[in-house]
Amino acid sequence: MRQVGARGPAVRPREEIDRLRPYRIGSPAPAAGAVQIPPVKLNQNESPLDWPPELKAEVMRRLAGRPWNRYPPVDADALREALAGSHGIGPDQVAVTNGSNEAILALVQTFAGGRSVLLTAPGYSMSAPLAVIGGAAVKPVSLQPDFSLDVAVMVEAARAGDVGMVFIASPNNPTGNAFARPELEAILDAARGVVVIDEAYAGFASDSFLPDLSRYTHLAVLRTFSKAFALAGARVGWIAAPAAVIAAVRKALPPYNLNVFAQEAALAALARPELVAKRVQMIRRERERVLEMLRRTDGVTAYRSDANFILFRTELPAAVLFLRLLQRGALVRDVSHQPMLERCLRVTIGMPDENDRFLGALRASMEAS
Repeated sequence: MRQVGARGPAVRPREEIDRLRPYRIGSPAPAAGAVQIPPVKLNQNESPLDWPPELKAEVMRRLAGRPWNRYPPVDADALREALAGSHGIGPDQVAVTNGSNEAILALVQTFAGGRSVLLTAPGYSMSAPLAVIGGAAVKPVSLQPDFSLDVAVMVEAARAGDVGMVFIASPNNPTGNAFARPELEAILDAARGVVVIDEAYAGFASDSFLPDLSRYTHLAVLRTFSKAFALAGARVGWIAAPAAVIAAVRKALPPYNLNVFAQEAALAALARPELVAKRVQMIRRERERVLEMLRRTDGVTAYRSDANFILFRTELPAAVLFLRLLQRGALVRDVSHQPMLERCLRVTIGMPDENDRFLGALRASMEAS
């Protein structure tokens, strides 16, 4: 609405931006008179475990020693070197970003602006919007009915001259499965543009393409501190790629993109690999337990996961089951709007008691039908 008395033209965004919907996470208000039960939060694939107080205190001590009136190190050199050292690559093969979304956008702008991005459907919900924001056209390729890659179609599409970037999340969100290595290698061999493998959930899986950076000149691997490292609040992502790819993409990244808190928190997390490993082990155990219980529940089809969440389908409309679960104290994610995911919801693996609460809410919700 134009303001009364305002001067100047009525500006409009790019048409493709105007068609986008802003990313929002919310839950509907409970019905009037409903019992108010604080729900367990299992909708955003966060770690259920906050950092221990002593580790938070260590970060605060580091911050207290840093000047707040000065910009942070422009390239976050200490963090880049720590990441490189912990993964056996060179610092010139690492770029750090304000979350992995900034990494995806910078890669699109560097390699695919004015061209196309090839991606999977269903897939990470922000990959297509970020491609559009970066000035690229989106070319989605449907997964197979079992959520595996349609390799023949992907290979053929990746050979097209207008495809500047192939984006594949493995493990995939929201389906949870990691794609087979030979399938990904076939796409890498065929692609003429950069191939981005988003490994946001690699901490919960058993394979990674980080060791393959020396084999492919056009491979970029994305990682994040938000999942296995339990640092979603710090917004730290990073790109690992051959030095020439990193040199190019750093030109598209804004300077000082990672603040002092994010840098110090990530450095502190990297210094505690045993803590991260212990937590990941617990989440993987719980994932398998929850998967087994879901498969024992009448009317529920649960899919194998290599991540910290599980996709499941029921006989009920997803919106109906979402509300029933929320009313019984479990907040999950309705992903039924994505291709192939009719009647599907996604649940993050939480602490054992949180998972039990979800499972109980699910049983009660299914029996209510």
